[in-house]
Amino acid sequence: MGGQFISQRITSVSRSMERQALSRGPAGLARARQALLLSCVVLGLAANGSAWADGTVAAKPAEAEQAARDVAPPPQPPKTEPETVGRPAEVQTPGLKVVVPSTEPSKPVATERKGDARNPGRDAKDTKNLSVPQRMLPADVAQMIGRKIWLNEAGGRRDAITSWNAGEEFASLGIGHFIWYPTTAKPPFEEGFPGLITFLRKGKTPLPSWLDKTPIPACPWTSRADFKRNFNSPQMRQLRQFLLDTMAEQTQFLVARAQGAMDKILANTPDSAEREHIVAQYSRVVRASEDLYPLIDYINFKGEGTNPSETAVDKETGQRQGWGLKQVLLKMNGTITEPKAVLAEYSEAVQVVLQQRVRNLPSNRVWEAGWLRRAETYRRPIAQLEQVPERAPRRSSRYRADNTRF
Repeated sequence: MGGQFISQRITSVSRSMERQALSRGPAGLARARQALLLSCVVLGLAANGSAWADGTVAAKPAEAEQAARDVAPPPQPPKTEPETVGRPAEVQTPGLKVVVPSTEPSKPVATERKGDARNPGRDAKDTKNLSVPQRMLPADVAQMIGRKIWLNEAGGRRDAITSWNAGEEFASLGIGHFIWYPTTAKPPFEEGFPGLITFLRKGKTPLPSWLDKTPIPACPWTSRADFKRNFNSPQMRQLRQFLLDTMAEQTQFLVARAQGAMDKILANTPDSAEREHIVAQYSRVVRASEDLYPLIDYINFKGEGTNPSETAVDKETGQRQGWGLKQVLLKMNGTITEPKAVLAEYSEAVQVVLQQRVRNLPSNRVWEAGWLRRAETYRRPIAQLEQVPERAPRRSSRYRADNTRF
C-alpha cells in the first residue's frame, strides 16, 4: 500500500517538474532532474519508515537505491566479539546408576568471555559440570570388600575393629579405622566416625542407643590409657559387635566417600585440563573395576590428596607433593579400556606415588613393603583376591607434614 502511494507521488512530482523545466530551457531541465532524484531518495526513505512501522517491507526504486549509496557514509567494519571459551555440558547424574562420560569430544552449550573475571561460584559450577561416574554396590560385594579392608587395616582381628594406636589422640574404629576424637583432642586429621554414624542412621541401620543422639557424641574415652582400661566394658563390646555386624553398610559409606572425594578433588584443581584428565582416568578405573575396591580402599588408606598438610617437600624440586587419589590419577596417562590393563596401570601409579612419599619422608620406609603389597591387590577383582592369614595389627603410619610421627 505504502509503495503504491509513493510511486504515484513520484510520478505526479515528475510530470509537474518536467512541465516547469521545459519553459526554462536545457539548464532548467537538468536542475529539475537533480531535484527529482533527491525527492526519490527522500520519499523512498519515508516509504521504508512506514513499512517497518506496520511490519511490511517496501521495495526501493532502483534510482533511489543508487542515490542512497552515493550520499551515504562509507560502511564501517563489523565489530568483532572477544574470543570465547566453551563450557562443558551440564550433566544430570542419576543416584544409583553408573554414569560414564562419553568418549566423544564434548560440545559446549554455553560460552564464557575470556575477559570475564573468574570467581569461586563459577569455578564450582564448572566443576559440577564434569561427569563423574556414580555407583551403589550389591550387598554381597560390599560385604567382601568390607572384609578385605578390615584385613588391610586391622589384620582381620576381631578385637582390632576397635583400636587406639600408641602416640595418637583418637580411637580408630570400624573396617576403615574411622577416626573418633574425644573432646580433649586437637584434631590433626579429618574425623570419620561421626560421619559413618550419620550415614548409617540415614540408611535406617539400628544404632546403639548411646550413639543414636544428635549431635553425634564425642568419643567417651579420653585417652589411650582410658580406652584400654575399658576395652572389655559392656559399652566397648557392644560397639565391637555393632561394627562387625555392619561391614557391608560401612563399605557403602566408603563408596559414598569415594564418590564425594571427586567433588573435593575437582574443586581443588583449578586447571581445567587437569580436571578433565582426572575425570577421564577416574572413569577408566570405574569401568575396569566392577567392585570399586581399588578406589574405595586407596581413598580410605591415603585420602583424596587435597589436604595441604598431607604433603611433603620434594628434595629435588622443592615443591610440596601429596600422596592421595588425586596424585595417583594424575600419574595415569593411558587411554585403553581393557580392565586388566587399566587396573595394572592404576596399581603401578599407586606404587609410584607411595614410593615418592617414602623418598620425601624417609622415616616412612618401614611401611613401604606393606604399602606396595597392598597396591598389588588393586590389580584383581575382589572375588579373585585370596584371603590372607590374620596378622598382628599394624603400627600407625600417620605422619605430620614436618615428618614427626604421632
